[in-house]
Amino acid sequence: MVDLISQSSNRPRIVRPGEDLGLPVQGTGNGTGAVAGTAAPKGDTLALSTDATALPEELKGGPPIDLEIVAKIKEAIAEGKYPIDLEKITESLFQDFINMVA
Repeated sequence: MVDLISQSSNRPRIVRPGEDLGLPVQGTGNGTGAVAGTAAPKGDTLALSTDATALPEELKGGPPIDLEIVAKIKEAIAEGKYPIDLEKITESLFQDFINMVA
């Protein structure tokens, strides 16, 4: 499946608090060379608070994945013992395609 979001070139840039944007400074236009502010960023920007970027306690130990089950599934696939329902997979792919173009 194509991920249209990550391929978008018009995505807003995420700016964290205190991050230097490296934007050029605008002059006042009075001929003295004095600086009177910064240029507005081009495009959308988003600033996230430290609370928004902090991981919840339950995720600090890593993602909630049972690595033992993942290893068993990988082994079964490698040995050709993992049950695959091609009809179910095909139906799911067609349904996703229909939902995507609808």
